[in-house]
Amino acid sequence: MVLILIGVFSQCVGATTIAVDISHDEGTIALVASIVDPTTGKIVAEGIIPTLSWYDWSYFGYEPELENAGVTRLGDAITYDALKDVDMLIIGQLGEGLSQEEIDAIVKWFSEGGKVLWVAGDSDIKTGAYIQDNANRLLAAIPNARLRFDYATATDTFSNAGKSTYVAGYVRVDLHTPDASILNQGYHSEVGKVLFHEPGVLAWVDENGKWHPLIAGEIPEGVYRIITTSGNGMIEDYSAPEPMAYRTWEKGLFTLLAVEFVKLPNGRESLLILSVESPYGSPVPIWVNRYGPYLFDGQQFVTNLLRWATLQASNLKPEEETITLSTTATTGTTTTTTTTSTITPTSMVGATSSTTTTEDSGGIPAWGIGLVVVLLLGAVILAFLMMKRR
Repeated sequence: MVLILIGVFSQCVGATTIAVDISHDEGTIALVASIVDPTTGKIVAEGIIPTLSWYDWSYFGYEPELENAGVTRLGDAITYDALKDVDMLIIGQLGEGLSQEEIDAIVKWFSEGGKVLWVAGDSDIKTGAYIQDNANRLLAAIPNARLRFDYATATDTFSNAGKSTYVAGYVRVDLHTPDASILNQGYHSEVGKVLFHEPGVLAWVDENGKWHPLIAGEIPEGVYRIITTSGNGMIEDYSAPEPMAYRTWEKGLFTLLAVEFVKLPNGRESLLILSVESPYGSPVPIWVNRYGPYLFDGQQFVTNLLRWATLQASNLKPEEETITLSTTATTGTTTTTTTTSTITPTSMVGATSSTTTTEDSGGIPAWGIGLVVVLLLGAVILAFLMMKRR
């Protein structure tokens, strides 16, 4: 009996499915193979997928290394059908832009509610501005999403790995962030440090399209800062276009990673994560624990973030509402009205379908149901006693 219940439970509760995209030139560094410190040539971390093996991993694109590791391949391009069973999608630094069809597929999937989308950006050094623009094009297509990558580079003269553009970001979670304790645990010191190698900086846009800095006093509803520079952060501009929310050479505490609970037009809600460095693919991803003589908490932080995001998504998953209108005891007939929210084309957003069903219980009296329960309970106790005697 117990084994049957465990089997049923394991079928109903599956592992979180995480998909990563490598089909737009994001790279595969840190996904499967060990990470080698470019300054020393030594291995500083194992790959994300073998380390976090309790998740179900899949990917878009093609890479023999991932195939050999048994990672499920979802196709050459991102499609809605391939995303149907995905709980979290991680998109690294977009060296190539997403097609409009791929953007539409991601938005449709995200709009179902209870999903997690992690998008990585870059600095505006060299081709980084192109990566920033590719990511912002996706973000602009998500209804009510506020977070953006500004067209700038964040540096830090105080907290870094030997160079101001190698920013050592502080894990300083905003007050009132849900379940913040998950994000703050397991670090080398009281405050975690994560390497952001030549990072950009986060900003946000209001409903009128105006850009704002993501700093204290100007944080929109539903947005929480997770990692920032020190107070010695600085905004630099390496290539066109100019920053939209910040001034070049502006000093202060700037946001490197933030999350947003996006309330969608259909009443549902999903989680958006933006980071100005990628967890994978980048020459020095945020997953690293060491860079030369400098120690970091990248592996622990990413582990915490995925766990935290999975919990938040489970709380956001939509549920069907069932309302019992009436029950007739004499005939055993129950009339139930069920209202189910559905995802529909744009012209029908917010529409609901209502169906009324009548179920006949067959007139089984209450004492009969009680008798069945007692007999089942007795069988379980008897089986337990017999096993104990053996």
